[in-house]
Order: sequence, then structure tokens, then C-alpha cells
Amino acid sequence: MKLMILGASNAQLTAIKKAKQLGHQVVTLDYLSYAIGHSFSDEQCYTSTFDIEGVTKAAQEYDVQGIMTMGTDQPVLSGTIAARLLKLPTWITDDIAYKVTNKIAMKETFMTQAIPTMEYLVYEKGINDSELKTLHYPVVVKPVDSQGQRGIYYLETEQEVINYYECVIKYSRQKEILVESYYPHEEVTVSGWVIDGMCIILTVTDRVTFNSTKQLGVCLAHTFPSKFKGEYSDKINRLTHDIVAAFEIKNGPIYFQYLIGEQGIKVNEIACRIGGAYEAEFIPRITEFDIVESQIAIALGQSYDASSLINYNYMKNPYHVSVQLFFVDPITIAALTDESVLKSISGVIDFGYNVSVGQTVSTIENATQRAGYAVIIGLTQSAIEQSLNALYSHLQILDHQGENHVIYTTL
Repeated sequence: MKLMILGASNAQLTAIKKAKQLGHQVVTLDYLSYAIGHSFSDEQCYTSTFDIEGVTKAAQEYDVQGIMTMGTDQPVLSGTIAARLLKLPTWITDDIAYKVTNKIAMKETFMTQAIPTMEYLVYEKGINDSELKTLHYPVVVKPVDSQGQRGIYYLETEQEVINYYECVIKYSRQKEILVESYYPHEEVTVSGWVIDGMCIILTVTDRVTFNSTKQLGVCLAHTFPSKFKGEYSDKINRLTHDIVAAFEIKNGPIYFQYLIGEQGIKVNEIACRIGGAYEAEFIPRITEFDIVESQIAIALGQSYDASSLINYNYMKNPYHVSVQLFFVDPITIAALTDESVLKSISGVIDFGYNVSVGQTVSTIENATQRAGYAVIIGLTQSAIEQSLNALYSHLQILDHQGENHVIYTTL
């Protein structure tokens, strides 16, 4: 069968390779001609994954039997609508796809369904400036239909919101932006799978971000198991099932981000996709459920094996995982440690760069400037720490003076 995968970056590479291993033909759709996934697919289409009409036309022209994405938000909507228009398999409706990719619709659903979230308003410059006075400050401003922490800012006054408005909407297709009161927090991410409305939580990870409001929400690492799994496990389980019911999600992957602070758990954002922190790599290895193969199957209207989920309990999972999402200071890259050296380190199951020699990297503003990733699995926290120490003792991204510019966390 022929499968179209929306996006051809490292975040979709596991799905591209898995589909090929399963004997399917793969069409990658990504407007970037140099996207790494294009070199692994059978056919390539250079169209924006955000372009619903373009995705639909391409899927028809390439005569595909299914459309999917993972690791990225907005193409969930494009793929769902295109599949419905072409009468291809879909596992969520257009309405659900819109609600999990448009932050206004998402927030409205949270509020109407009593899902705990931060107070907010929808703002358009020059239209409802006076309403900004009703929020508690500081606030976070966001484009309503973007991803990768683009256009997200921590602001302390009403005037700053007005001043930053243009900076936010340049990442959006809409004139309205989301303004929500800032909630001091730590973050956890829930990955799961839904079968006929029943949700199975696969992992709960701590989402480690930059300790700076200038790179708000930009992630440096995911760690499993979560340090919150004991105290908050019942609340996380209940909230996750409440969201699945509220959004009427019946099948497929879920990826929910929660904030934990003095007022308890609040929901930041949710998605109906496999996560972008390389969950596609580690979830099949630590759960025995191949979430990627299952996603490919439902995209093609095929059955899949969910028997490993019958008695699965993430609280009893014996594995430890660290996903490192490293960055670099502003630099023109002169040299990189060879990937084969880093992949040979004990515990490292995957490693990849998003940068290359000769590339100039600017000041970090959002997650799209990530320099690379590493996925590490062990049976103890001590094993994880040993692998991390070995990784960062070898990993070098050098400038022309031979200075290493890697930014990372070992948490």
C-alpha cells in the first residue's frame, strides 16, 4: 500500500523507516527539499504540511491509501481533512482535529467541559485592547495555530502584549492571538493510545525546559519515569480520561501536556498524535506496544496488535528513559562529533543532528533551533546517568576556534 507521511524531518523519520520495513511505499510531503526523510521515501512532494488544499491534491495525485503524521501539530488537521475528502481512513473527525490544533477551540472546550486550565482571553490588536486589563499578569502570548514554541512570549504588562502582537501573528494564519495568565509550574507529558474511547496511558514523562522566560517552554529533555508519578498519578489518570471523553477521542495516539504548580494540575495543550520527543523510538522498546506500526495501520485502515496493552500499567514499567534535546550557542559550525561514535555509547538507542558543518546558528528563540537529539534507555537511573556523562564527554559542536558550544541538561 502507499502511505503519505506529512513532514520529513527527524520527527517523522521513524515512521518513514517503519512503513518501508512493513513493505509499504512511502510518499513524504514537506516543503523543505533538504528534509532528511525525503532521502528515505519512495516519492517526494515539496508542499507545505499546513496547506490543506495542497495536501489533498498531492494525496490524490500520488494515489495514496492513507495519510498520517507524527511529532508535529498542525499537519494533524491537514491530514484529517484531506483523508476525509478523499474517503481514506481517519481515526479522528475534522472537528476533533480542529480542536486539538487551534488553541482557541482547544481552550473553549477546556472551559465548557470543566478541564482545568489557565485563565485566558482571545486578543486582536485595536479590537479589544481594554479587555487586557481583566487578566492577571504576567501573561503568556501565543499564536493560535502554530507549533514548536514559535511566537510564544512571557510578558508582564498590557502594553507589552500590545507591543508584541505583531511578533506573535507572524507565526499564525489568524489575526487573533491567545493571551493567558502565566502559571508557575513544572511540566509533565502524557503519551497514550485510545481504543474505542478507552485510553491507555503509555508513559508520563517530566518535560525539562530552559529555566528562562526568554525561551519559555523550549524543551531540553524528557525523563521517564516522572518524579510526579506517585503523588499525582491518580489525578493524571483521571484528568487524561476526562480529556479523552470531553474531546470525544475514540481511537489513536494522544499527547497531552500538563503543568503542575501550587494550584495543582492545569492543562497546557493536547494533541492527537505521537509526540515530538522521539516517543516513536522509546515507547515500542519499553512497552512492547509498537505505537508507530499501530499508527501506520490505522492510517491505512488495517488492524493492529494491541494485546500488549491489556495488562499494561505505566506505573510498573521497569525502564528509565532520557531523551536529550540539545542546543548550541550562536555559532558557525566548524566540526561535529561523528554520529557513529555517539550511537555506540552504551544505552544510546538513537542519536541525530539537526545541524551541519558550515551552518550558522542564531540565538535560541524556539524549539525549531534544536541542534540534535539522543534517546537513552536503561534499567536504573544510575545507568542513565552513566550514559549521559559518556554522551556529553564525547559530543562536540565546535566553532573555528575549537570551542564546544553544546547546551544540554543531564536531569
